[in-house]
This record gives sequence, C-alpha cells and structure tokens, in this order.
Amino acid sequence: MNKRQTFLIAALEAAIVVAVSLGIVLVPLTIVWVLENNAGVDWIVAFRAAADFWLLSHGTRLVVPEGEILGVMAPAFVVSLIPLGMALWLARSFFNAGKRFLVAKALWPGWIGGILVYGGASFAISTLAFDSAVYPVTWQGVFFPTAMFAFFQVLGSVFGRPDQLFDGDEIDQAPERDKIRQLLNKLRLKLHWSVRSLVGPAFRAGTAITVMLVMVSSFTIAALITISWIDITRLYESVEVSVLGAIILTAGQLALLPNLIIYGVSWFTGVGFSIGTGSLISPLGSAVGPLPAIPVLGALPVGKLEVGMIAVGVVLLAAFIATLAIRKSADEIRFEFATSWSAAISLGLSIALVTSVQLGLLAVLASGSAGPGRLAEVGVNPWLIAIVSFVEVGVVSTLAAFYSAKPTDEKPAKLRR
Repeated sequence: MNKRQTFLIAALEAAIVVAVSLGIVLVPLTIVWVLENNAGVDWIVAFRAAADFWLLSHGTRLVVPEGEILGVMAPAFVVSLIPLGMALWLARSFFNAGKRFLVAKALWPGWIGGILVYGGASFAISTLAFDSAVYPVTWQGVFFPTAMFAFFQVLGSVFGRPDQLFDGDEIDQAPERDKIRQLLNKLRLKLHWSVRSLVGPAFRAGTAITVMLVMVSSFTIAALITISWIDITRLYESVEVSVLGAIILTAGQLALLPNLIIYGVSWFTGVGFSIGTGSLISPLGSAVGPLPAIPVLGALPVGKLEVGMIAVGVVLLAAFIATLAIRKSADEIRFEFATSWSAAISLGLSIALVTSVQLGLLAVLASGSAGPGRLAEVGVNPWLIAIVSFVEVGVVSTLAAFYSAKPTDEKPAKLRR
C-alpha cells in the first residue's frame, strides 16, 4: 500500500468502527422507541442515550444537573463508571484497525487518517449528545475517544503480528515498526544489569498472577449467578420492564460484567469492593446498604464467610505457581546475582510490584461514580488493593524465588553465546 491508500484505508476502518460501535447501542434503543414509546418522545432521545453510553465507554464523564429523577429530587452528580465490556470490545477493534495497515510502506499516514476520522466523529457525537438533562464533559467527549483510538491503533500497527498467507511466509513490514522496536531494545540494553535481568521474568510472573486471579473471579461469578438465579429473577420482575426492556437491561449488565470480575479479584485479595458510599463486600465481612435494582447484583456474596482466609489463599497460591513457572526464564537472574538472598528478594518484590500496579490500574478502570448520593462511590480502592496485593504476592513470590532464581556458577547457554 502506498501512503494515500494507507490513509484512506485507516480512515475507512475508523469510520466503520464508529458506525458499528454506536450502532450496537443505537439499534436496540431505536427498536424499543419504535415499538414501545409514546408519540411524545422523539427519536433523538434514543440517539442521545446511545451516544452517552458510547462516550462513557471511552472514559468520558457524564454530568447530570440537579433535577427530578423518577419523581424524586436529586442533586447534581457525575457518572464516571466505565462499562468495561464495551470498552474492551472497542480496544480490540482499535487494535485490529491498526493491524490492517502494518505492512504498508509507512504507518504515519494511517495514524493520521484514523485519528482525524475518529476525532471528527467524536466531536460530532459529543455535540449531538448534548442535552440540558444529561451532557458529556465537553473536552473529554472529543479528547478521550480520540486518544483511546490513537493509543490502540498505534499498538496494533507496531506490535500486532502480520497475517501470513501460508506457513513460513514473510511479509515486508513498515519501517516504523522496526525503528520503534529497535529503540525499545536499545532502551532495554541501557538499563542497569539488575533491572534488565528482572524485567522479563517479573513481568511474565506478575501478569500470570493477574490473569489467574481474573480467571478464578470469572468462574466464581459465573457460579454465583447460576446459584442465585432465583434472586436475579425476582429482581427482573421487580423492575417491571417489557421483553425488549429486559433484553436491553441484560445487555447493559453484560457490558458491566468485566467490572464485576475485577471486583471479584479485589474480593479474593481481601480488600473487597463497595456498591455505594459506606458499604463493603469482602470475604472477611460485609456491610451493604440499599442496592440499585440491577438483577445481577442479586449474586453478590453478601455476608460474612467463614472461609474468608481460604479466599485470600487464592492469591497466595497464584503467586507461588507463577513464580515457580518462570524458572526457565530466570537464567539471566541466576547468572547475574551473586547470592540466593539478593536474587530471591529482588525477583519476589519485582513480581509483587508488577501485580500490584496491574491490579491498581484495573481497579481505577473498573471503579467510579454510578449515580447520586451514596452511588458516587462504586468499585475498588486502587491504592488499597495495590498495597495489599504487593504484600501478599511479595511474601510468597520471594519464598518461591529461592527455587526459581537460585544463583548458579554455570553460565547459561544463551549468555555464553
């Protein structure tokens, strides 16, 4: 592809992503508007609701001025809780959009084309979504979607794996990919020997711990939803919505399911999470006030559990397994460090640092404000989960690292070369 073709293809990809992502929300709302709404409600209301959800999925905050909600006066508040299900799908779409032109002669025309189109679409959507009842923060409605698209598009074009027509097929890649990768490799080589030897193994083990916790949380939430189907059904009935309304409500809950999974990860660390100011749901005890009528909340593990410490043991077991599993990747550590104590402590604390940072970032993304009053705080305290997970993982990983990173006098084969 030449530069003009790269620009046009990237621009077209961005336009398609905007149309599909907005349409996923707008089409069901339009069907409900056609079949169930009264004649006094304009279609623009459905469009604005879809646009608000679209913007919220990009991290844009929505402002709700003081007014009457369902017959009750409510103070002004901000909605900042990101539906991570939609956000993850968007991120994956942006990454794939970047992969479309990674074999072009140059990547920068594609970056410019995609960013211009997505930025223009974000400006148009945020402008049309403005309403005195609910409106997005002006600059965020343009900047956040564009920045999110640019970030994942560049990642996809630089680090995405090119599709192969057949096994062994090598495709020429854009020069920007080689230059950026060479730059990153040079930066890695400039690091102090102790840091350079720890980065790879620590990142692998720390990420493995995070992934294992997410998997355990996912299976646990699935089991709780299955067990609590009666309570969830009753909540559906209490909402009193039509079949189409129930479908849209279910889709909205699916968009929030990754948030609940991250809350589950925090639950396993012992930190727990909150659904409203002053509430706490943790394996060591729970204090929950009135909950919003969202059916999936009927599966929350409310109440004190006698097996609380067993739940926390999941984190310890994950740290133990992940640290032992990276033994083959720790050859450089075993060669560079002189003593078992220095190698084990350095590797154990590095793994704990990676895990704590990742869990803290996930907590930031999954938490926010969901409504007025006590619903202004929903989710996980990122600092608390980072500190607690650092301590839990650090102790176990350091002990396991005495096996994984025990120094040896024999120089690894890859280092001898």
